Amino acid sequence: MKIIRTVLCSLVLFSCQAQEYQVTFKVDMRHEKKISKVSLRGNISPLSWDKDYALSDADGDRIYEATIPFKTSKRNLRFKFSNGKALELYGSDNRILWFKKPSIKANFVFNEFNVHDSKRLEKLTYTETQIKEDIAVLKETLEFIHPNLYTYRDSIKLEQDFIHLEKKLLANPTLLNAYKEVSKFAANIKCSHTFTNPWNQGPDVKMAAFHQADKMPFTFNRIGKRLFIDKNASDNEQLKKGLEILSINGIATDTIMTRLVDYITSDGNNFEKRLQRLTLSGNSKFELFDIFFPLEFPHHGEFQLQLKDHRTDEMQQTSVKAMSKTKRTQILKQRYTDFGSSFEEGWKFSILNEKTAQLQIKSFAIFSSDFNWKEFLDNAFKSVKNNKIENLVIDIRGNEGGDAQVVEYILERIIDTPITVKLPAQTTVYRTIPERLKKYISTWDKRPYDWGNKVKKLPNGRYKLKDMYAETSQTYRPKKAGFNGNVYVLTDAENSSATHIMATYVKAYKLATLVGQETGGNQKGLNGGYIFFHRLPNTRVELDIPVFSIKILEETATTYDGGIQPDVQVQKNVNDLINGIDTELNKVLEIIKNK
Repeated sequence: MKIIRTVLCSLVLFSCQAQEYQVTFKVDMRHEKKISKVSLRGNISPLSWDKDYALSDADGDRIYEATIPFKTSKRNLRFKFSNGKALELYGSDNRILWFKKPSIKANFVFNEFNVHDSKRLEKLTYTETQIKEDIAVLKETLEFIHPNLYTYRDSIKLEQDFIHLEKKLLANPTLLNAYKEVSKFAANIKCSHTFTNPWNQGPDVKMAAFHQADKMPFTFNRIGKRLFIDKNASDNEQLKKGLEILSINGIATDTIMTRLVDYITSDGNNFEKRLQRLTLSGNSKFELFDIFFPLEFPHHGEFQLQLKDHRTDEMQQTSVKAMSKTKRTQILKQRYTDFGSSFEEGWKFSILNEKTAQLQIKSFAIFSSDFNWKEFLDNAFKSVKNNKIENLVIDIRGNEGGDAQVVEYILERIIDTPITVKLPAQTTVYRTIPERLKKYISTWDKRPYDWGNKVKKLPNGRYKLKDMYAETSQTYRPKKAGFNGNVYVLTDAENSSATHIMATYVKAYKLATLVGQETGGNQKGLNGGYIFFHRLPNTRVELDIPVFSIKILEETATTYDGGIQPDVQVQKNVNDLINGIDTELNKVLEIIKNK
């Protein structure tokens, strides 16, 4: 026994010892119009994120290189190249280089991720045994962990889904098809937190699908299933803001959106939320339209577009070349000053007129930013008071959610008497994760693996945490620096997490007038809290699985299977979209005027 312990300790010490590596980096700059000082930045010495490590081009072929020694115990290097002061891959993840051998040669193209070519994709296939193992592991893991697996899909239909998934994978046992079909399978569960999360996929999926140069060279807005050009990154000047896209490569946009929603998840039958997730804004690291359009509608690097100019009723035909997301981002950032705003820039306060002010918040995800959001809100409400504002418009459109403490901070400043709200009831279906499943899942905390005596078993067989979520209600108390005037909250289908909860409280306790469109989320409940990252053993496709069922309202036989419906429903219209008119805000101003 002593010998075994000694060996184990030696292995641990060895794995933690720094190893020496020599890496030759080459970066192709031939596609760059202007080249300044080409450098490298990274997270392991001699690289750093603060200083440039210069690369050279001795033979003048515009391919810059450097051989760099590393001594580290880390398994990989995270890095980016820079051209002068401009760091590449704006808005995207850092590059990753794995230390697999002492001497490494790595080739890159500036501002483009490496991708799998057709030959590599042909090799990413799986045997019948591997596919059946993946299906079996997926089934067991979902059935053991998911808190609401059968809420919108009964056990019979779900079993049919598993059989259908296996048939689809056996018929085409490739990586791309695995990601495609598992995504479609997950969407049928109808849980917004159960999906093949692009942020959590491994390098093969990213190089096979996400980083390919097969993306639209523009962004678009949406009304229902109708798509309208927003920002143009192509060389085709015919693509103007507001033009409606009637078809792509001969396929009507209505058909395109109808087929793509099969890959997109939402809570319950909130169909508008699925469509909203397909909007191509260009701002996110990963865009679902970018991912699933090429998988569902393969093409050859060019898009034939049929367009309509609603200002003239003119029909147009044109074509544009596909490009990578990183190239599109680079061009849009150069062409449009309002593209790629920071988290802080998503928080805006403005006085619209002598009686009305607007507070816009694009995200409650405060945990990922150093922005002093409390000070911002305090200053906004001070300005409201100092300017004797009578009407406050709180605009949470485009805000999917984030930290619920932002909700509390705002609500306590728009109430004039204390209110006690019922906190979401959170339950799970298991006490301890069995050892056989642990190798397929991971998360950011140890607690979800074994709740032990931290949970109490309920009569319905579920479990509730004793301490962490013991309180069933919370009292919001008005603040002296709050606002006692008329409050209007602008909502849309994007509101599905903390913003869905905010809209729920606002409507249930009549704290403000909701104006706009139905929120995301679902009145029958959500799932979330902790998330397990479930990676299939062979295809390596990742699926997010939530741990907690979250019930905000008491569910009855008549509970609406959808989001929170506004007090004043506002339909988006084409003319306003084309002319840059804010339909929802104008409706609020009209209400105020007629009041």
